[in-house]
Amino acid sequence: MSTSRPPKLTRHKPSRRKAKRNVLTWTLAGVLIAGLSVFILVYAYYSMRAGLINIDVIKEMPETSILYDDHGLPYGSFFEENRIVLPPGQPVPKLLAQAVVDTEDRRFYSHGAIDVIGIGRAALSNLTGHGSRQGGSTITQQLGRNSIGEMQRTYDRKLLEIFLAHRIELAYTKEQILRYYLDRIYFGQGLYGAETTANAFFGISARQLNLAQCALLAGMISSPNSSSPWKDINAARSARDRALDRMVRAGDITQAQADAAKKAPLALRPRPNFGGGFATSEVRRQLEQILDASTIQQGGLKIFTTIDARLQSVAENALSARINEIEASKGEAHPNGFGDPNTGLPDEDVLEGAFFAMDPVNGAIRAVVGSRDFALSQYNRAMQARRQVGSTIKPLIYATAFAEKNYNPASTIDATKFNLAAPGLIPPDDSGSQTLMRINDALVKSDDYSAERMGVIVGPELFNDYAHRCGVTTDIPPYRSSYLGACDLSLNELTGIYATFADKGIWVRQHIVVQVLDNKGHVLYKYDGEAHQVFTPQVARQVAGMLQNVLDFGTGAPVRQEYKFTAPAAGKTGTTNDYKDAWFEGFTTHLVAGVWIGYDKPREIMPGGYAATIALPVWANVMKQMQQGPGAYQMLDFPVPPGLETVTVGGDFFGRGERYFLTPEQHASMDQEPAISSEDNQSPQPQGKGLFDRFFDLFR
Repeated sequence: MSTSRPPKLTRHKPSRRKAKRNVLTWTLAGVLIAGLSVFILVYAYYSMRAGLINIDVIKEMPETSILYDDHGLPYGSFFEENRIVLPPGQPVPKLLAQAVVDTEDRRFYSHGAIDVIGIGRAALSNLTGHGSRQGGSTITQQLGRNSIGEMQRTYDRKLLEIFLAHRIELAYTKEQILRYYLDRIYFGQGLYGAETTANAFFGISARQLNLAQCALLAGMISSPNSSSPWKDINAARSARDRALDRMVRAGDITQAQADAAKKAPLALRPRPNFGGGFATSEVRRQLEQILDASTIQQGGLKIFTTIDARLQSVAENALSARINEIEASKGEAHPNGFGDPNTGLPDEDVLEGAFFAMDPVNGAIRAVVGSRDFALSQYNRAMQARRQVGSTIKPLIYATAFAEKNYNPASTIDATKFNLAAPGLIPPDDSGSQTLMRINDALVKSDDYSAERMGVIVGPELFNDYAHRCGVTTDIPPYRSSYLGACDLSLNELTGIYATFADKGIWVRQHIVVQVLDNKGHVLYKYDGEAHQVFTPQVARQVAGMLQNVLDFGTGAPVRQEYKFTAPAAGKTGTTNDYKDAWFEGFTTHLVAGVWIGYDKPREIMPGGYAATIALPVWANVMKQMQQGPGAYQMLDFPVPPGLETVTVGGDFFGRGERYFLTPEQHASMDQEPAISSEDNQSPQPQGKGLFDRFFDLFR
């Protein structure tokens, strides 16, 4: 009998494995779906963000506005970013393009915005720590990043940069992308764009760069500040050499060419002063009154100005040199570099100065210097500061009297002394004696008693009326002391008064901007002259004649005697009480210039610091230099208008006399020359004296 065994129980092992596989499959599927979902969300999110960016931002960048002088030559600029773009309509310079592509993105022409090989290489280098830290960004990515200002190192920025780069590649050609990149990229030391940098470093355009120069610019891009040749010449050479090596590896140049370029000197220009100066800042100030802020902010303007670049430089140097001489004579030193080391503000106890020059015929500002050194103080004392003007105001008093009160240079005025400080009316003279003086002599001697009496005759209303007609913007106080210059004017206002005398009595509005073009050559602004007649040509010539006598025989005689400036000219000194302000105003037929020297916080400049020794030397030195050389100014004798005749007074066989310009009626009624006591004569060379009298004056 056979025994039966129960059926053997089997385990379903394959089913378990299958179940595990199913779990793994579903897990992987879930991960894949989740990853795909994340990818889709990320893609959608960054696509949306990149899509919200105006793609034209890559070609819209602040440009440098270039200033041109009165000869049409560039002399300055101002900018939000110091950038001159590559000339439109011309291809990107081939050699520069090769250097930049080989150095920054050698697969630029083959990738579609992202260089996968480059990213992998950079990632490997960063993970292993071999070599310098790399980012793997293409030129297109860098352009997008720089265009939107996203410079922080984050994954968010990187992703946005990638999506924006794709949009850029779809919208623009490789040539356009490279052009915008070369215009936008920062080269350190305040330089934006290859064209700007080529001009700053070498004084040429980007298309004129040689191989070594192109390699230098390309090598600097990754570390613009540290490899700038203005900062570290050795680092700059290393950057250039690395770029040359990469160009060899790319096959764009031979090793022999690279070796020759490595031996080439950098031949850099001196670093220019990108901060500008007073002429540039005054152009900017006046431009803001002409154009709206958004137009100026966009940049790329061509601004044609009236500035004479040579005169500007000569004036800056002459003013600085004279102030240094004055300080040296006083033994002054400035251990803190002319300023407060705690606040960075200029020291108000440092001797300062200003210079302003213009063309009297058309009102063109030729030079404006607002301090002894723009780097130390940007406060424009030529245009903004208002100081007491001293005796430089006197010609306006006499001109007003000629125009309104029937006086002329040969007329007499009471020069009897009185208490100038007494308030109210001029006190009567109780001495019983009276000193009469011709008006010409009163101005030549800069006699205060005559000037104050004439001011009272003219009156404050009439005096202010003529001052305003000559461009003065504030009222002169109605006090007797105002007629002696105890009134505050700016240097450019005072110079405008003298320009009126120089230009036949015509006042012309001062201006510094002639024409403005935008970056497409469209005219945005063109100066339209503004002028009006203040004095008749005859009155203006009479005053100019007296001011000529001031230089030949009066307080301005050092111009002739010491500085040997012999061209026809007219001028007047001005010194305020206690020698706090020193002024000189003078003009030739085509140039009017004024000088002021003093302390911002008024105090004595130096004992006995008359304007003839403080301010006059600056004017004389500038005029002598501008009388000759390139761009010299014509300095002819002033024409005599119809109705006037030239009358010589006080000359003898050996010495020339002063010239008066009078109508026939005024000449016919000339009084006998009034006597002037010798104790009143403070002039270095008194009017009307002959050779022998002047010789004996040397021993008095």
